[in-house]
Amino acid sequence: MEQEIEREGEGDEEEAPHEPRVKVTKGRAWLIDPGRRAKWSSEAFVAATAVDIRQVGDPVLHRPAKKPNLSKSDLESLAARMFASMVAARGIGIAAPQIGVPLRLIIVDVDGAGIIAIDPRVEWTSDEVEETSEGCLSVRGLYGMLERPLRARLVAVNPAGKRFVVEGEGLGAHCMIHETDHLDGVLYVDRLRSREKDLFPVEPEHEVQAS
Repeated sequence: MEQEIEREGEGDEEEAPHEPRVKVTKGRAWLIDPGRRAKWSSEAFVAATAVDIRQVGDPVLHRPAKKPNLSKSDLESLAARMFASMVAARGIGIAAPQIGVPLRLIIVDVDGAGIIAIDPRVEWTSDEVEETSEGCLSVRGLYGMLERPLRARLVAVNPAGKRFVVEGEGLGAHCMIHETDHLDGVLYVDRLRSREKDLFPVEPEHEVQAS
């Protein structure tokens, strides 16, 4: 997922760091700890490991993914490849289908709170919504305006098969929903009221990150 587009007149002053908008509230999540982050985002690792992000129209993005049945080491390798590809593309989240792997695995990396989720599902969203600008690593050069729930709760499992719960607010909730949608073959452009009216090109001076 791409970060939200800055509105005109915003972003002129350096913003204070956000409180984490993604928080583990139950269980032991699979985290991108400092060691993983340092290794997986290093220039050499990204150059050797990152792959191209699949773009809208690629069949793997438009069909449901399957629950992973991989060893712990294979899951770690897949997560590392996803993260490196996300870093190379300047994203804040990624789903396995975006690198051509049709498995239910996502990474959400908002406010430095990196979480890897196996077979995730969104079990609750708030009735309260907000309009947001949203982009996607698989829909390069465009962003859309749509409504997303302000808060969401995600349930997933870690490599040991243990369940954990993550709650997100604002961008954290949007990213969790966006990435989980990818596993069902849904892109954010599929949720726009109108692609003609709600989809816009990204101006060069407003290049954004994506997921």
